[in-house]
Amino acid sequence: MTKFADQRLSIVAQVVSGSESSTEKDETEKDAVKSDTYSNDMTAAMGAVLTYRHELGMNYNFIRPDLIVGSCLQTPEDVDKLRSIGVKTIFCLQQNPDLEYFGVDIGAIREYANKCSDIEHLRAEIRDFDAFDLRLRLPAVVSKLSKAVNRNGGVTYIHCTAGLGRAPAVALTYMFWVQGYKLSEAFNLLMSKRSCFPKLDAIKSATADILTGLKRKPATLTWSGDDCSTVEISGLDIGWGQRIPLEFDEERGLWTLQRDLPEGHYEYKYIVDGVWTCSEFEPITSPNKDGHVNNYVKVLDDNPDSISAAVRNRITSDDPDLTSDERLIIREFLEAYPDEE
Repeated sequence: MTKFADQRLSIVAQVVSGSESSTEKDETEKDAVKSDTYSNDMTAAMGAVLTYRHELGMNYNFIRPDLIVGSCLQTPEDVDKLRSIGVKTIFCLQQNPDLEYFGVDIGAIREYANKCSDIEHLRAEIRDFDAFDLRLRLPAVVSKLSKAVNRNGGVTYIHCTAGLGRAPAVALTYMFWVQGYKLSEAFNLLMSKRSCFPKLDAIKSATADILTGLKRKPATLTWSGDDCSTVEISGLDIGWGQRIPLEFDEERGLWTLQRDLPEGHYEYKYIVDGVWTCSEFEPITSPNKDGHVNNYVKVLDDNPDSISAAVRNRITSDDPDLTSDERLIIREFLEAYPDEE
């Protein structure tokens, strides 16, 4: 997964450095190459065969009469296409690198939308292919979404890049937290309308996080050895495309990282002087389908018999539902959540 960003940059470099052409065919071919790379990255990262063809334009599905999940807008003209079907809120989950990869001018799209009196364009970024970032961001993102729907009414268009991971997950969470669906009912409805791959575990964990007070627990990871110059960690709670440096304790001869983490299972790997490796002194996963292994740590409630532990166990089970009191807690939480800029 750490190679995905580099591969995309390589493709973009190849496209930019090639001979410039003004023909529509050449532009379509360039987008097709980038679509192939993106689809391969998505399939590898998400664990399901997923395909996105940017060169074919915006695609979407009505999940409910008031809710659409789709792919990204590509031009200001796409704003008018959505206005024509009653969309009042465009809710974009993409980060800037996502937009830059496909050459989407988000500034032009937002500028045009802002000139229209009958539609609002909002951004609430979630990192692509990152289930943990999705989990952490869902409370803020769904709060912003819910307030926009209450403000604007009409139809809401939720999109990421392909409309296959982040956007369906946010729509599903909104249906679960705000619209009163049981999670399995919302999932079945979503999948009947659009073939996609929302990360259910992230939604369940985010739900339990809210109901148990967004608690975090300290975790300490160490690498033994003074014969290296740098030690970093990737994975954990930051995703495989990011790295955190460890600090060296000269007295103990250890590299250490202290991190406050929500409850859960976290996989990670050390990068020692640029070399990816596992610590033999920490738990190691079973090999995946490609034969790769990672270290992992489990962050658990100190008291497995506590009320919060029971809530988390129930919410993260196979077919969770919310009590009426829990739905009220979540809705009040979303209403009170500070607005993002």
